[in-house]
Amino acid sequence: CSGTPPDPMPGYDNDKDYCTIPPLPLPGYLAYVYDNTGDRLFSHYNKTPPLGECKGDCDNDDDCIGDLKCFHRSRTEAVPGCLSGDSTFGQDTSRRDYCYRGATSSPTLSTSPTQLSNSTCAPTPAVSPSPTGPATYIPGQNTLVEADLSLSTGLRAEVIAVSGQRVALSSGQVSAEPFHGKPDGAAVFADECGGGWTYVSNSEEGGSSSYTGGVGALYFNAQNEVVDYKMIQKSTRRNCSGGKTWWNTWVTCEETDSGGVYEVHPKNNNPNIKRKTLLGQNGRNGGHYEGVAYDNRFPDDANFRPKLFLTEDRSNGPLERFQPSVQALADAKASGDYSNLLHIDPDNTAQTDYLVITPNTNINTQGTFIWSSSLSAGRDNANSYFQQCEGIDVRNGMLYMTCKADKLLFILNLDALTYTQSSTKSGAFNDQPDQIAAITGVNGDIMYFCEDDISGGESGDSGSGVHARDATGQGYTILQDEGSGLTGETTGLAFSPDRKLMIVAYQQGRIYKIWREDGRPFGGQMLDIRYHSAPDNIFAFAE
Repeated sequence: CSGTPPDPMPGYDNDKDYCTIPPLPLPGYLAYVYDNTGDRLFSHYNKTPPLGECKGDCDNDDDCIGDLKCFHRSRTEAVPGCLSGDSTFGQDTSRRDYCYRGATSSPTLSTSPTQLSNSTCAPTPAVSPSPTGPATYIPGQNTLVEADLSLSTGLRAEVIAVSGQRVALSSGQVSAEPFHGKPDGAAVFADECGGGWTYVSNSEEGGSSSYTGGVGALYFNAQNEVVDYKMIQKSTRRNCSGGKTWWNTWVTCEETDSGGVYEVHPKNNNPNIKRKTLLGQNGRNGGHYEGVAYDNRFPDDANFRPKLFLTEDRSNGPLERFQPSVQALADAKASGDYSNLLHIDPDNTAQTDYLVITPNTNINTQGTFIWSSSLSAGRDNANSYFQQCEGIDVRNGMLYMTCKADKLLFILNLDALTYTQSSTKSGAFNDQPDQIAAITGVNGDIMYFCEDDISGGESGDSGSGVHARDATGQGYTILQDEGSGLTGETTGLAFSPDRKLMIVAYQQGRIYKIWREDGRPFGGQMLDIRYHSAPDNIFAFAE
């Protein structure tokens, strides 16, 4: 029954309601087309089993076409591979079951090289000329609310992916798979052939025995349009953060009991194959692993050994330093193929050790550190000084690590073996403008980062968003949650290769693209650390 006439014509009264036949949803949306209870509401669809993908109501797999399966629901749980449909006409009906395409094979743990894609790079349309008009971007001057975000002057925002829904593509079609749930750590990879790029995003779905997490990938062309989406790693759990390698693969970390650390190519075509790395092993029975960063400052120096660092979100979670096998590294350099570097130790020279810090006697916010081969020493030291560490980044020989238990930022000088610590409640760089200048490399640039549930949105909501500091220590709120539709932390901050798009995730299940109205790229750098929640908005002074 609708208040809008089905085909307006003389004689219809717009104040009256009329019986209409609701149209079927588009392919990929839930459609309630058959009811074996005799409900005549759906009889005009004239559909009987077997039913197609996302069609219901089914009672068992035999009601579905081919190898489709019947997804049974107790309420309105999301149906894998299907969008929620048009609830106006009861298409997504509680306790009704729908046909879906189930997994075709069980996951396999493999020691073969990281799977590459045999697909071509994204299309490369002509790139528009550089803008010539005035710059309009004013960081921290939030004047526009769009898509539930409060934005700095000169910015625009658009949601490009929603968990459980298929992704709208530039072709006018939708992705074959729905976007994954609980998006978390992410990174951007430029196509090896130029033009397009990939945004890789972890899924923190699942639990200790529920393997529903993984890694998804959004593919963009040279004009920053979404051309595809797919899962590149499946059947893992609670994929929290991770990190890039210098050979452009993604290392994804499971944050759960007996969690592992896996390597995946951003265009992997075999998501059910899992390649577990040597990180987080060495006598450890897995862990609540978080972030990965590397130090490979001198790739051409035969005397410099590259290192990878791994955090663990536990009260006694140590900071691990991993140095690959000497032979495996030499073979990788000679062949240009690094796919086995994190997986083999042919000469037994791969080395794992752990951070042990010693605070100064008079100033306990700074001190020295060593790397110990003792796991128990690393655990005891973490329990005493740096509990539940998550975010990690390495820049110019400096390691940055945030630890949420005491809301601390540690900055380690990897060459001098000294460190400082400060509070992330008052801002990582309030008193360290020289450090910001060193990271950005340009005195006028700013440094961008996310944070965990900072309060202070003007409408009383979480206030989570993207923030920045410049080389003088001044803070800016770049964008912030200003609508009731958003909850939880921001994460997955990354920039397109041309820096004209900022991509950021709200973990409840939205991916945003942010761009400058003046067409210019974002300046500055991005540091993969976070602020933590505090009673007051730590950016209240930023105008």
